[in-house]
Amino acid sequence: MLFIEALNRASTQPNEKKLISRAKYRPVISNKDSVDLSSAAHQVKEIHLDSQNKSPLTASTSVFANLIEHVLSHLINSNAHLHSPEELNLDTKDWKLFLQVPPMTKEKDNKSVEYVAPEVLQRPPAKQLIFHIPVKPSYGIPVEMTVLLSPHNGSPEAPSIFYTSPKENWLPVLRTPYPPEFLEQQITHYHILLDQDGEPDQLSPLYTHINQSKVMGEDSFSPHTFGLRIWRAKNNTLTPVVLGDSQIGLLFVGHFKPIEGNPISEEERARQASNLYTKA
Repeated sequence: MLFIEALNRASTQPNEKKLISRAKYRPVISNKDSVDLSSAAHQVKEIHLDSQNKSPLTASTSVFANLIEHVLSHLINSNAHLHSPEELNLDTKDWKLFLQVPPMTKEKDNKSVEYVAPEVLQRPPAKQLIFHIPVKPSYGIPVEMTVLLSPHNGSPEAPSIFYTSPKENWLPVLRTPYPPEFLEQQITHYHILLDQDGEPDQLSPLYTHINQSKVMGEDSFSPHTFGLRIWRAKNNTLTPVVLGDSQIGLLFVGHFKPIEGNPISEEERARQASNLYTKA
């Protein structure tokens, strides 16, 4: 289970703020709930994650990460394990990960009015998947939480799980070391989006920073996780929370704050400053 030891210590800090908001369960989420429908929604946006731009791990983050881990283990029929950058000692290194956020909505297919498509067997549309998870505190009765998993609207092709899996799923108990008072104050419904549009080695910038004993190789991981990307919809933007890689496995990055655009190198910054000085 992810982050338990570190977050037990974090949860004992007196200044920790507890989440008290509860998300209502909604089986169908409209686009307005999670995506920006402006013209920019049809454009690929570049973002990057910076090792220096993150929030501290908290017990609430642990609950969210473990829910994702629980769902993925069910989907790939294997024990999925989410690493944290802290677990891999990446929090002491300087690194950047570059990602492209695909369009949030699909471009409409503008076909001629006269065009008549031939009659072919159409694949049924990808469906949203609902996972009911009883989350067990250290003592007492479980708290039911739900995860709504949607295909990414901007993805070229939805993964097969959105066609083959049941729409509604009841998972085994997820056991945690947290007291019931803490779990009762957590968000009980999450909406995440999944695609497999990343490169199998999308975490390659991190390889040189990781102890080689931690890099297990692709034979140790399910191929279903290669190039996997899980996003959380927040404030009309998609934030990456899990990235799958053939060498590292699954990396949780939900506490890193994405930065739009590419960072400017020191050389480029110096060149721009020189140009400004020359013009002046």
